[in-house]
Amino acid sequence: MEEAKDRAIQFEKELKALLKKWDTAIEIEDVGIGYSPDYVMKCYIDSIYKDGDCIAEYTEIDLGRYVDSD
Repeated sequence: MEEAKDRAIQFEKELKALLKKWDTAIEIEDVGIGYSPDYVMKCYIDSIYKDGDCIAEYTEIDLGRYVDSD
């Protein structure tokens, strides 16, 4: 049987590879009002420039509070 710690290590490794591929990170942002925190996850992917021309636009991805495989 595969142990939980080994599964966690493999998942983290694959997630880090995906984040590295897209040169981004997952960030937690508080979108709540006043004393009512409400957190969402977001990724920000920088623009890509080549020879002074933008070849890929800046991208912001709102992952919300929960992300699954669907």
